[in-house]
Amino acid sequence: MAIKYKFLVSQLESFIQNSAKRRINKLPTEQELCDRYHVSRQTVRMALSILEQKGLITRKQGSGAFLTGLSLIPRKNTIGILVSSKKDYIYPGVLHDIRNGLSLGGFSMETYTTGNCVSTERDILLSLLKDPPGGLIVEGSKSALPNPNLDLYRKLFKKDCPVVFLHNYYPALADSLFIKDDNLSGSALLVQYLASQGHKSIGGIFKSDDMQGPERYQGFMETMRSLKLPVPDSQICWFNSKDLDHLLQERDTHFLGDMVKSSLSSCTAVVCYNDLIAYYLIEVLMDAGYRLPADMAIAAFDNTYLSNSDILTVTTLSHIPHEMGTRAAEMMIHKKNGLPVTSQETRWVLNLKESTMTDA
Repeated sequence: MAIKYKFLVSQLESFIQNSAKRRINKLPTEQELCDRYHVSRQTVRMALSILEQKGLITRKQGSGAFLTGLSLIPRKNTIGILVSSKKDYIYPGVLHDIRNGLSLGGFSMETYTTGNCVSTERDILLSLLKDPPGGLIVEGSKSALPNPNLDLYRKLFKKDCPVVFLHNYYPALADSLFIKDDNLSGSALLVQYLASQGHKSIGGIFKSDDMQGPERYQGFMETMRSLKLPVPDSQICWFNSKDLDHLLQERDTHFLGDMVKSSLSSCTAVVCYNDLIAYYLIEVLMDAGYRLPADMAIAAFDNTYLSNSDILTVTTLSHIPHEMGTRAAEMMIHKKNGLPVTSQETRWVLNLKESTMTDA
């Protein structure tokens, strides 16, 4: 029996290794294994016990043996995380939630920072191709633009390295799996609220080179049109990753100052791409002599600590706490387990604060 159960363990390890590609997440029944490999039930149970000790399966009374998605190769139990940053804004919380979610499935993670730079993204992917991890959770770099690194992602796919995109995705990658914000409905929430407060001239500030920007712009414009509110092109402002870098590294707010002078002077309210832009816009508006929120109501996305400054708290959108990172981890684990997985968009919730209060 000793030789038979070792043989069966070896056979089942090979079965498990190829199962995710075939969307199989459960072993055959004990009786099916007996018949298939011509072994006794005692041999099957001994083999299953060893596989369970190795962490490759989990057994549920009355249901059978299910795959965990883990591998005998330690590297394949590590998930690489590519994000723009890991030090500030939303990233520490999201990464913490991803780590916790992955650990529940027995996986660890390695974090890589792209700085939202496609060349840095390429360098990381080239390095990972030499020894691919078990999967990648990726925040795409400049996701509103054509991505020059699709060839590397396709090579990783061929090496059985699944990818879950976070916050955005690359449409040119067929059947991209992603977890992202429902940005169109988010903009609709903000515009509808501002309009309900009597604002008719509403401007917008959006990021041009990440998918979230055009999507938030689209939701903004569609909602303004549905409310029959005019939006001249001059009231729509765009910034890019380079502007954002200067803002973060040098506190350079010149591009926001230019927007206030050239585009927002006729507006009574503005929708900002995120809390970070809203935070610095408040500074620029106050320096320009605006009384807030009397002269300009401000609304934004993300509900981070920046929306709760001592100067003026900002009406902003949030998700269910821990939702984005936890779902990303769950999607990766399900993918590794061979379970069906579909892309998801997370809904926004409106948080009303001082920046849109008409009686402030």
